[in-house]
Amino acid sequence: MAEIPDFWDVGPHDKLHVEETWTEFVTTVGGKRIADLLSKSPDFDNADYLFEEVSTILELKEIETEFLQTKAANSGLENLLKRLVKEEPEWRPSLFGGDGKYPVWFRTEFVRLARPAIVRILKKANRQIRETKEYFKFSKPHGTLILVNDGFTSIAPDLVHALACDALIHSYSSIDCFLYMTINRYVEISGSDEPKLIWNPSYSDRVNDQLVHFIDDLGRKWFVFLEQKIGSFTSRIETEDRSILSRSKAIVLPGEARS
Repeated sequence: MAEIPDFWDVGPHDKLHVEETWTEFVTTVGGKRIADLLSKSPDFDNADYLFEEVSTILELKEIETEFLQTKAANSGLENLLKRLVKEEPEWRPSLFGGDGKYPVWFRTEFVRLARPAIVRILKKANRQIRETKEYFKFSKPHGTLILVNDGFTSIAPDLVHALACDALIHSYSSIDCFLYMTINRYVEISGSDEPKLIWNPSYSDRVNDQLVHFIDDLGRKWFVFLEQKIGSFTSRIETEDRSILSRSKAIVLPGEARS
């Protein structure tokens, strides 16, 4: 990014507080903060935002940590390496003269190490959305989970998204739209030399066209809002090509640790 001096050293903008930024955005585009509509001590764990025009309730979740640095994940990785040595005795890392290429099964199982942490997020969000739906008694409410991944860089964005979508297929029926995005974490996309921020929605078959159009339009408004806060940071791409995140990777700035 020659147009942005020192981009690769410090990043394109100061870190934004995710919840504060989303709350400001929602209130500027006609949404409401649900906490403002409830008593100070509601008897349930409510979701975050409401757009009455499309009867959709939104819950915001943020990933700030590296899931694969937990004790459980490290134990799982150790078991995978033992299996690798047993099933692929000729395998060597490049440091020791091998080609360093892992078998397909290893990569698949490695990605699955992050599944429990992601499922915990989905489970809690589903409950919050369900109970908030029940409270407002909409006839046909939709639930949207906004998952902001600014911290988990060990696995490529498309694989994190795929893990969540796979879990959502058969469970968590209160989540009708899964919006995967980044705010402070830029992503390298195959075929582009510009760092990108992500707005990537996926939908259940329960969703109507009204919600799809609403989320798409909300995304356009989001990037206008973001540019007003931090300036023009990169060109925009809007596409229906679901493979655009294939082979993408999170950009880890100098000084940051990646597990």
